[in-house]
Formats: sequence, C-alpha cells, structure tokens
Amino acid sequence: MGGVTIKDIAYAAGVSHPTVSKALNNAPGVNEETKQRILKIAKQMNYVPNMAAKRLVNKSNRSLGFVWPKAEGIFFYHLCNALQEEALRRQVNVLVSMSEPITALKTFREHFIDFVLYWFFPNWTPSSDFIREREQYPGEVAIIGGGYMDHAAIIEIDRMQSIYNAVKYLAGQGHKRIAFIGEETDKSNGFLKGSLELKLEYHPDYFVKISSTYYQGIQENRRELEQKFNNLWQSSNRPTALILDSQDTAFGLINILREHNISVPKDVSIISYDDIPELSIYEVPLTTCGPSIKEMVQIILDLYDCYNNNETWDNVRKIVSKIVVRDSTPAIH
Repeated sequence: MGGVTIKDIAYAAGVSHPTVSKALNNAPGVNEETKQRILKIAKQMNYVPNMAAKRLVNKSNRSLGFVWPKAEGIFFYHLCNALQEEALRRQVNVLVSMSEPITALKTFREHFIDFVLYWFFPNWTPSSDFIREREQYPGEVAIIGGGYMDHAAIIEIDRMQSIYNAVKYLAGQGHKRIAFIGEETDKSNGFLKGSLELKLEYHPDYFVKISSTYYQGIQENRRELEQKFNNLWQSSNRPTALILDSQDTAFGLINILREHNISVPKDVSIISYDDIPELSIYEVPLTTCGPSIKEMVQIILDLYDCYNNNETWDNVRKIVSKIVVRDSTPAIH
C-alpha cells in the first residue's frame, strides 16, 4: 500500500498518533505489547518512514508553537510573557508566530514543532484550507479563547459566567443599579442573566452597547463611549456600579471619568473584564474579573506535558474565572 502515513497506522491500531510515532522510533512511553502490535501493522501496510518525522523524534524537541491572535491588546502580551517564563521553568521552548493560522501551522510543521496553540475568538470556525493543513500536521493542535474543530484540544473560557459572577459580587456589595458597557456578546448575556436572576433594578439604558475596539478608530470609538456614558450618567437611572467588558473599554472610560470629575469608587464602583497589571496601577486600582493568566498558562503546559507523555486529556478543559478584588468596589449602604 503506497503513501501510508502514521495516521493510517494509528487508525488501524486504535491508538493515538504520538503512540505510533514513539513505537516506530523505539522511543519510551509505549508498552511492549502495544509497540509490537503497531510494528506488525506497519509492516503489513508496507509503511515507509517519513524521514522528516523521524528527525523530529530524534531531536527530542521540547517545543511548542503559539499563534498570536489577530488582535491588539496588552492581555496577549502578558499571556505570551507568562507562557514563556513558565515554559522555560519546565524546559520547554516557545516559538511565537504572527502569521495567518494556515501559514503558521505549515511553518511549525516544517520546523518539527509538534504542538501548536491557537488563540481564536468565539464563533471561530475552521476554513476548508485550515482543515486540510491540519490533516497534514502530525502533532497536536490546541485551541484557546473560542471556536471548535475536530481533532483539536479545546481550552474553554466561560466569559458569560465571569460577568455573571461580577454582577453577583456587586450585588453582594449592596449595589442594586448596575450597568454594563461593551459589545453584545456572551459577556453581555452574563450581565443580563445576573441582573434578572438576582432581581436587580433594571432599565434598558443599563446596557450601554458600544464597540470596544479602541485600537482601531480610537477617536471615533471614544466619542461614542463618552456620548453614551454621559446620557446614562445624566439620566434618572444613574447606576451605582459599572461592569466593563474589556481592558480597552476600561482605558477609554477611566479617562472620561477623570475629565468629568467622576470619582471611583465614591461616585461609582467599577469591575473590568481582563485581569492585567495595568488595571491595578490607577490611583484607585480596579477590581477585575476573567481568567487568570497564570492558570491559563498552567493548563496550556499541563496539556503539552500530557501530549508528550502520551497521557489522556479531556477533549474540553474549562478555565474558571475569578474576581480579583481591589479598591474600586467597596461595600455600599
């Protein structure tokens, strides 16, 4: 049989691709019975070793590739930096690509990187070209942030629950009038769910719908934010607390509050999504919600270790978001 691949052998043997690769290259991590069965199947199928793959095994390549998302924001800098630091501690190299997803995967394959991590946003779906490139890639693909595809490990972030938790925390601090500023996403759904289930005062004005892409068209977006916030603040339904959907929204709003002499937390309490250090260095540090970057990195590298050690892994692993309490959300009476 011509053109037999490791994937064909793995399918016939009922084992994973890494198991076949280790057996064919006499690498540790496969029991003798399974190894002999794989070798027998490979012989029956007239398997011809792929020398590039063989070079990969011989290199003992402890490396992973991280594909930088097509988005600007300080969060991703901190994620990448934390990933590099923890990977170094575990003696793993991290290579970062800012190329298009298909190009990045092809490049990592050509450089014998057998584990690739992608950050995609919610509702992402793979194109047919991406699926074809994935089929040629012999290693593991992991997706974090959003989206789904077959034959990929998923690290899921529950943004809706994160904002729900923020609403619940503010309600516990005595707030009844809470507004949300940001885009219409699963985050805003978490706000609406929390407001209804906790029986808070609600008015349609409490969902201030804006574009939060401040790095693109920053002046226009800032004007939109200022106008809509002023309308809310001057209304009879003025909130006592705000939940902001991103670091971008927080950066824009903090400047607006300063210009209008609105004090945090004296006049309004604030929780922002995205726990990044920059939100803790304002005159009044902001309480944040969302996934811990440290926990995300631990999960990513634990998955990498499971893959390298041929250990089982749940197809979907969820990251539990946390509230980091700072001075912007004191209790009210």
